[in-house]
Amino acid sequence: MKRKKIGLICSAVMSAVSFAALASGGQEEKAAAQKEWWQKPGLGIQYQIEQRPGWNWERDFEKFHKSMMDEKGSLKFNGPFCKTDDWVLLSQRLGVDYHVVETKWHDGICYFDTRLTAWKTPVDYIKQFSEASRGAGIPYMFYYSTIIDHNPKFDKIQPSRHHTLSMLGLVPGKTYEDYLRGQFKELVDQYAPDGFWLDWYSPWPDRSSSESLKFLRQNYPKLVVTFNNSNGFPQTYSSLNYTTSEAHDLRGSKDRSPGLPGLVTAMNSYCWRDANRFRAEFNHPWELISPCGKDWQVVALREDTNELVRMTASTLANGGKHLIGAATGLDGAVLPEHVRQLEIVAEWYKPRRELFQNAEPMKYAGDTPPGVSGYPKEYFGAVATRLGDDRLIQLVNFSGRSARIVLKLTGDWEKFDKAYLEPGHRELSVEKSGSALLIPLCPCILDPVDTIIRLVH
Repeated sequence: MKRKKIGLICSAVMSAVSFAALASGGQEEKAAAQKEWWQKPGLGIQYQIEQRPGWNWERDFEKFHKSMMDEKGSLKFNGPFCKTDDWVLLSQRLGVDYHVVETKWHDGICYFDTRLTAWKTPVDYIKQFSEASRGAGIPYMFYYSTIIDHNPKFDKIQPSRHHTLSMLGLVPGKTYEDYLRGQFKELVDQYAPDGFWLDWYSPWPDRSSSESLKFLRQNYPKLVVTFNNSNGFPQTYSSLNYTTSEAHDLRGSKDRSPGLPGLVTAMNSYCWRDANRFRAEFNHPWELISPCGKDWQVVALREDTNELVRMTASTLANGGKHLIGAATGLDGAVLPEHVRQLEIVAEWYKPRRELFQNAEPMKYAGDTPPGVSGYPKEYFGAVATRLGDDRLIQLVNFSGRSARIVLKLTGDWEKFDKAYLEPGHRELSVEKSGSALLIPLCPCILDPVDTIIRLVH
């Protein structure tokens, strides 16, 4: 393409057009407003308290318990001393749509007031978080580990005290089931959460999963309930409000965390692939969750901090929610590097929020919208959605590369005659080539995360 033509295209890109002139104005916003928060694409934070210096996700809990006990064998709590008010203020400042707090991780320590165990914090942090969330108007859910619990009171029936991956929920009998039901009742009656984020759904005959869901549905039918890992199991789709699973990498990575079971990271390392598959196959709300750092135990950020933003873009464009796990230090503050990463995601998300929440993903197989071509697929991925009478094509930039692209649209796309760059609603040049539409995209407008083209007729 000649330099003069590139200049004309860039000039056209920068010309502003009034958003109010759209014939479809307001229709998609009205439809989205009728949905509950958990039914729409959205950005969330999960505040995580399991990080401890010197201890990996996979740990010997017989040794870990000794590090957390006094000479009498009672819990000697040494953190994190949760700064829950600061967490809620952070969620509010970042403009997230919902957030999750860990009430009980795999170590079994309860961060709320419970009468069922002494393995709990001296401060009722969940009360603090709940009250602050209600005051801020942010939907809040409780993370609760159902299948794994290393509370010493269960040592006699614990399958293995030497590994995190010890599934107490598989042990027959009512001891643990009664404990789960009692704690669910305490959590709901005392703190009135919007829902539960349960960890995790098991494909084995896991009584903790089935009994937890049965109890919550019978006694608290209005609660939003999801299980980690449920995206992969169709038997959950009709019984959960939305399904969820993990996404550790954008397109898969060979860099596995040595402290996590290899199968865990291998299963959860394909955000782009899974998000497209869920868009094509699911008729129910869904979510992906990613660690803020490289992994649940590797708190250092990815070398490219836009990597997590691209993962979030892939999920939201395909119609899902994206939840980001943020780690805290023993002082209870969110790690500074994780705050920085969350700020990068939020800065990208805020101007795009309404586009994601008002759009409807289009149903097509694979990760290439029919009739959309002209972009290098090794560097970019495309997602197509409906926005009222308009259409959106979102190009996710896998590596931040700049390129000259001429987007080619054929088939049903031919009825559109105008294109705009979003957010900002700046008009783009549209050319006709036979029955095809050509939209030249110069490098100056390609976003390092995503480029959104809105088509209007």
